[in-house]
This record gives sequence, structure tokens and C-alpha cells, in this order.
Amino acid sequence: MLRIVKNREDGIRILKKIGVHEKAIDIMLPKMFHFNIKFKNIVPQDAIILKQEMLSIGGEVAISEKTLPPYSENTDVLIMGNEKQLLKLARKLQSQYSRLVLLGKKIEEILGNVNKKMEMKIGNRRFSFGERTYIMGILNVTPDSFYDGGKYEGVEKAVERAKEMEKEGADIIDVGGESTRPFSSPVSEEEEMRRVLPVIEALKEEIEIPISIDTYKPTVAEKAIEAGAEMINDIKALRSDGMVEIAKEYDVPVCIMHMKGEPKNMQINPRYDDVVEEIYEFLEERIEFAVSKGFDEGKIIIDPGIGFGKRTGEGIEDNCEIISRLLELKALGKPLLIGISRKSFIGNIAGGNVNERLDGSLGAEAIAIANGADIIRCHDVMATKKMAMVVDAIVRDL
Repeated sequence: MLRIVKNREDGIRILKKIGVHEKAIDIMLPKMFHFNIKFKNIVPQDAIILKQEMLSIGGEVAISEKTLPPYSENTDVLIMGNEKQLLKLARKLQSQYSRLVLLGKKIEEILGNVNKKMEMKIGNRRFSFGERTYIMGILNVTPDSFYDGGKYEGVEKAVERAKEMEKEGADIIDVGGESTRPFSSPVSEEEEMRRVLPVIEALKEEIEIPISIDTYKPTVAEKAIEAGAEMINDIKALRSDGMVEIAKEYDVPVCIMHMKGEPKNMQINPRYDDVVEEIYEFLEERIEFAVSKGFDEGKIIIDPGIGFGKRTGEGIEDNCEIISRLLELKALGKPLLIGISRKSFIGNIAGGNVNERLDGSLGAEAIAIANGADIIRCHDVMATKKMAMVVDAIVRDL
């Protein structure tokens, strides 16, 4: 019979049940898991050495046929092997010249990150990412958000909804004062603060779970933190002047998101050669930027930006591609947040208006969790929480 090995813990259980010696388990476990690692624009000499070394230990490397003479062109490479083979390759590369040393270190880093379990303190709560899925409840205090615009504009209604989401199982409340739906226009800092600050101040006294501020404006973020927010959810990924300095000064976690363009133009003819590769490279550069400014790398969360400048409809679904390949982003070694809830691609696939997209949202979110999502940002907390508990029981053995 075919036996699926879900994860390292499952592999250990199987081997122990067979009666494998404890030391032999350590030898066998890395042979159970196959990975494909891609590097871009590798010079011919390096590509050929990679291929020769991997072939010598039973793996494979795909390179362009034009890497070889008489062309000798640079090539992307796809390294294929199990964990043991890849680690052996990484060690061998690190005894070579500098370019190969860097590739060897990168292979080790990627393999270490894929199954990495991380802890992060948000407010007074400690989050153990990789242990279970966390739920971020959306609290839009805006008149024009795509789903719940106008429902929670008043402080009293907003607080009531936040308390309800906390009771339903939310782990974080994400407060937003500007709609970033497709084709929306920005509001002033003053208007955004008028909407969010009284709500955050009131929530600080009423709920026990952490509060996140959904903003890309440094001044709004700073005032929100002073009012009681304990995390920044930044759709512009620290690209606004001064935002990384605010995050560093107040020492709060930040979620950085991929977005192509601005909300008002992001859905106007977006184009990708490979959407997941572009997201990966963007988030990698943003992480490097934050670290270069002295921000604590252990306080970064990443978000691929479902629906933000992604193609949907007419036979092209970038959002589905992202969700199906979400595990690739885990190679960055950061907790992964994803916001799927009731977005337009759900309607484009399954039909129905925004009020009829819960079922489709839950299905996509379930796959996202199975593929590595750590935090689900959603409107429907109770339904999402129950779904996540079931999926966690399946994929994380909870």
C-alpha cells in the first residue's frame, strides 16, 4: 500500500511503530521528504557543478540545454532531491568557491525554514506558529469596505463586534480605518485617525486579545500604538517613509504584504511571469530592508496579498496559484498570514455576491492552512475558527 508521510512527527511515529532504532530514525527521516529548490540566473560553471554533484549523490538538477557549449548561457536551475541529499549537497558546496558557498548556505536556510516553528509575542500573548492556526478578526470602521462597510462605524458597535469576535475565537482584532478594496481612494491621516483611535482606546479596556492596526501611514500607526494597538498590518510592506522607524521605535510586530500598484489601480491589467516567484522575491527584499534598518527580524509576518493586484476571472486565477503554492513562501522562514475572506475571486469561481462567498472562502482557507498558513484574516470568525480546528487536527495532528 501507499503510505503518505504528512510531516516529520508522522515520519517518526511510523518508524518507531516499525521498531527502528532511535539512531537509525535520525538517518532515515531526512530521506522521507523530497524538495525542489530553484535558483535563478546561475552561471554555466556553477550550474554544471551543481548538476554533477547532485547526480553523484542520487539527485538531479535541471538546467537549460543552452548552458552547455557552444552557447554557455546563464540558466535557472531546479535542484531535485530528498532532504538528506540536499543537505549533503549544501555541505559539499560550502567547501567550494564563494558563489557555491552562498548557494550551499541558502539551501540549508531554505530547508531549515520550511518546517520551522516560531514564537512571537504580540501584546501580552505568545503565539507559537506551527503549533496551530491563529485567527485574525477583521474590524473595519469604514463607510465603504467591500463587505462590512458602514456596519461598525460607531465606537459602541465596533466594540460590540470585537467582543463578539473574541468570544467566537479570534486571537487578534485587526482595526482598519481606510478601505483598500480595488479602485478605492485613500483618506487623509486625520480622517483615518478619527475613525480608528477612539475604537482602539475603547477596545483596550474591553478585550484581552491583541489589537492590530491596519494602516500603511506611519503617523496613523504611531498614534494607534499609543492608543493601544500592538501590531502593524501594513499593505505597503514598510514602503512608506518612516514606517519601519515607527515599528522599530515601538518594537511591535509588523505584517508586510505584497501588492502590485495601489488599491485604486492594482487591478488594472496586472501582469506576472510567475506570480509566486515575484511575491517571494518582493517579500525577501522587504525583509532584508527591514533588517538593514535595525528592525527585529523575529517580529516580521508575511502576507502574499490575495486580491491585491492579482489576476482573477477569464481563466486566470493568480489567487488560486498562490494558495496552491503557499508552502514555497515558508522558505522565507516567517509566519504566514493570508486574507481570503469573501474576496472577488471566490465569486468569480463559484458565483454569488459578497454575501454568498462564505463557503468558498472556507474551502480556500482550509487549503491555505494545509499549505502552511499560520494566521487566517477573516470576517466570519466562528465559522473560520471551527474550520481551522478541523484542518489543524488533520494536518498538524492536534
